[in-house]
Amino acid sequence: MAVDLDDIKKSEITGFVAEVFYEELMFILEDSKDRNVWIKNHGMNSRAFSKDVLDLSSYDPLSMSPKADTVFIHLSRNSIYHQLPEILFHPLVISTPSMSNKEIVDAIRENRKKEEENIHFFIPFDTFLFEEKLKLSNRHLNIFTDDYAKQNLFSFANAIIKKDIPLQKEQLYKLFLNLCNAEQLKENLPELEELLRSILGFYVVLEYRPCVLKQSPFMALGEGILGYDIGTQGPVISEQDDIYAIMQLEEHQEYKVLQKNRSIIKKILEFFTFSNRKIIVQHKILYSSGFQLRTNYLGYDTIIAYTNNEVKKIEDQQILAPSI
Repeated sequence: MAVDLDDIKKSEITGFVAEVFYEELMFILEDSKDRNVWIKNHGMNSRAFSKDVLDLSSYDPLSMSPKADTVFIHLSRNSIYHQLPEILFHPLVISTPSMSNKEIVDAIRENRKKEEENIHFFIPFDTFLFEEKLKLSNRHLNIFTDDYAKQNLFSFANAIIKKDIPLQKEQLYKLFLNLCNAEQLKENLPELEELLRSILGFYVVLEYRPCVLKQSPFMALGEGILGYDIGTQGPVISEQDDIYAIMQLEEHQEYKVLQKNRSIIKKILEFFTFSNRKIIVQHKILYSSGFQLRTNYLGYDTIIAYTNNEVKKIEDQQILAPSI
């Protein structure tokens, strides 16, 4: 689909600063990626240049011949030509009383022609400098998508998280964004399961289980004072449940990888759970109906189970066994 530059020139985007206009223009010309886009800076000497973008054209400014695959963005900014000493391009001409008005006008026209030619010569260099400056601007305009801005964002996230979590940059980025929404995720186990899956790439089932204190906090009878440090003996159930995180693994992992994932899950959950809860991380391998010998480990990624017939035989033997 052909893009009409006249429609773009009449639109409101020409009032944007040059960097923003360039991004919008690239979006409009997305279907015309073969086009060459050049920056032509006309200088900042005229009071009429009250905005960056002066014009758009698709023809060679010198030959005035149309170029369908080329777009020139005319800006009211100084070119490299304007920054260099004028004497490099225009010899010093002193008007004398002997010069006629026609000679003076011809000299002015010649200088303007040379100026146009010199500005055109510096177009590739001005375009390169503009694109480099655009990269710096994009760090602020596109903080979440620009590659340069992402590096700053990762450093920013590291400084805020301040935890030694062995995550890759993209994983750390996801965690950082969710930490900004920590109040809605606090103790929300279904949402935390989705968060862990998006970061780690596998499912983690979270559930509350009663916290049972099997070691009595009280002294034995005869060794304490009743009502002070002596109480009921036996297991005590805490008011706060423990959180169990069970990794659902489709295949076994190396021990170091497994330990690393356990550490990651525990450290992430510490951000979103009450500090007085104990976090216990386990793993479960989704076993298949069989396995290859000498490739698995008994009790780790291999289990031995009885068939229904074998269980029935064992139960029958227990029933028929003589009592002692």
